[in-house]
This record gives sequence, structure tokens and C-alpha cells, in this order.
Amino acid sequence: MPERFLSTASLHLAVLVTALVSLLFAMPASAAFDVVVLDAGHGDHDRGAAIGRVFEKHLALDTARRVEQLLRKAGLQVVMTRSGDQFVPLSGRSALGNRYRNAIFVSLHYNYNRSGSGSGVESYYYHEDSAPLAGYIQAYLVQNSGMRHRGVKHASFHVIRETTRNPAVLIECGFVSNRNERTLLMGGDLRNRIAEGIAQGIVAFRRAN
Repeated sequence: MPERFLSTASLHLAVLVTALVSLLFAMPASAAFDVVVLDAGHGDHDRGAAIGRVFEKHLALDTARRVEQLLRKAGLQVVMTRSGDQFVPLSGRSALGNRYRNAIFVSLHYNYNRSGSGSGVESYYYHEDSAPLAGYIQAYLVQNSGMRHRGVKHASFHVIRETTRNPAVLIECGFVSNRNERTLLMGGDLRNRIAEGIAQGIVAFRRAN
């Protein structure tokens, strides 16, 4: 199935809908944060979604590094759950998300479905006070990447469920299983735009608080 990029009108609508979702879920403003815990999904023997020699663990780490650079330029402290091709247990990732006061936790992943027809980006939260962060990131991610808006969703992924001290979200940045999307993800331009969208969403969320 060909990659579905949004028309300008659909893109604006998706951003508006995401912003509205964020407002609907909005809780009293969180304290401003200075630390971002970036979690690149998978690592080492855990390849994540994989097609041929394209592994989710590599895409997630590359994207996390790009987001890290952008956030540091914006004056934020960034803590990486992994900085290389290492395996970090889920409990270790959430423990790091709970270690810091006035922080947020952002886990980066790439998606997969068996049919190969899935495409686009989506953002997940578990605790209600994390929904606004997911909404901000999703809005800017869709706006910057031009990728299909799959929504802001509630899910019980371990790393966002067990990160309880700070807002925590998990971002699916595209489908490894979609041939057209995978081809674009293998190039640096789309990963750059994805990273810019995530970083801009984080900065915008911080300014709102």
C-alpha cells in the first residue's frame, strides 16, 4: 500500500484535532521540567521490528540521538536510557524515568504490522497527566513529517505505565513494515523531520507549563 502523506488541508485538520485532544485531556499544569529522559526502544539482541537488515533498534537510537542534539540546543538536559546498541530491561528504563524530579520520559519506537499496509505516526500515554505531552508531540510530529496522523492513544506499555513520577509517553515514529515508508526512513531527511517534530513538541509543551 503506497505511503499516505497528508494533504495540506488534512494536515492542518490533524494538527487541530490533536491539539483539541490535548486540551480535552488537559490536567492542571505540570511543573516546568529541565530534564528529558529519552528512551530509544529495544537494543542488542532485541532488534524490535525488522525487515531484512532494517532494524527498529537502529532507527530508534538514531532518532533519539537527533532529538537529543536538538533539545540540548534548546537548553534542556537530556538523559539517554541507552547511547549505543545495548539491551536495557524495561524495568531499568522506567526506573530511569522515575529517578529525576521535574522531568519527562519519552520512549521512541518504530511500528510494524503483518500486512505491510500500516503507515504513519501515533503517540501513547498511560497516566492521564501524560496525555497533554503526547498531544503536543503528536501535533508537531505530524506537522513536521507530513506523515499520516494515527492519533493520540491510551495504552498500557510497561515503560509509560511504570514511569509514575513524571509525564511519560511512547511515540511510534513510522512503520518499518511499510515498504515505501521504510525506504524513506532509511534516508536521513525523514528521520531528521521526525526528530525536529518530537523536539519541537517537547519544547512547546514545556513553554505551556
